[in-house]
Amino acid sequence: MKAQSYPASLTTVFLVHNGSAAAQRQQAAQLAPEARHLTLARNRGWTGGNNAAIRVALSEAFAYVVMLNVDTVVDRGWLSGLVQAADEHPTIHIWQSRILLHGTTKINSLGNRIHYLGFGYCHGYGQPQTTSSSAAMVDYASGAAMLVKREVFETIGLFREDYMSYYDDMEFCWRARLVGYNVGVADASLCYHKYTFRKSPTRLYYLQRNRLMTLFSLERWGTLLMTLPCLLVAEGVLTGYFLARGWGRTQRRLWRSVCSPATWRLVAAHRRHARTLRRRKDAEIVKRFAATVVFPELDHPVLRYVLNPLLWLYWTTAKRFIVW
Repeated sequence: MKAQSYPASLTTVFLVHNGSAAAQRQQAAQLAPEARHLTLARNRGWTGGNNAAIRVALSEAFAYVVMLNVDTVVDRGWLSGLVQAADEHPTIHIWQSRILLHGTTKINSLGNRIHYLGFGYCHGYGQPQTTSSSAAMVDYASGAAMLVKREVFETIGLFREDYMSYYDDMEFCWRARLVGYNVGVADASLCYHKYTFRKSPTRLYYLQRNRLMTLFSLERWGTLLMTLPCLLVAEGVLTGYFLARGWGRTQRRLWRSVCSPATWRLVAAHRRHARTLRRRKDAEIVKRFAATVVFPELDHPVLRYVLNPLLWLYWTTAKRFIVW
């Protein structure tokens, strides 16, 4: 924080050691002696690590909580840009930095989009830095560089620790938007993300599991029924992809998790919580979801010319009937 233009006297830095080794903790203490170091005995994932610091921040009445991933580098005005945006826009409660791909002038994220089947992706990915953001295109903020006003946590709770990692930021922002909170991008806050796309079985497992958990937990049953035909087709296609890549074990693990009574007890608990929070209709949220899948790393002709047109046609028709 010493290099930030925002006054260091107004900030507290929490550095969470998420099951890290003693040597790593010692090195971090030497590099950041001014930070408050929190040590977790085991790796509790992105959600558990952030929640540990958030609980302390809330207990000490901090107005804003800012999450920043370890694989990022920030501009000198990064924090000032986030705080200024939050101060000047009382109707927007969650803010994301303008995130660039590290070492380039290209966009990593101008706010993230949600596809109606639960996929999340970065808006503006790969485009020039000069690309303008659009508040209408922000479905959720990237947890890589995110500011949250304390009232959001006090109203909806913390991040879901059963998610471990991936789509945890999407679920949190979707849950917040059910209450009536809004998400924005602070263009003046620049963050550089050392992002690399990896198709590891573990990553794909958590992406799939958490995507389905979010849909089952936050959408009304009527909305789920409207998307069910496409959802079943998508699961069939993804199962075929997993098997073709030799990831059958990952797919079996996924379906054991999805079909587990423990998972459905969690879903039921999350649905009860969402029901107590809900102030917005599904129609206000899901109708703005993306109708096509945009993954630059997976830009296959079959996706572009066959699947996406069909997905677009179905959603353009189906969402008209969602009025609840």
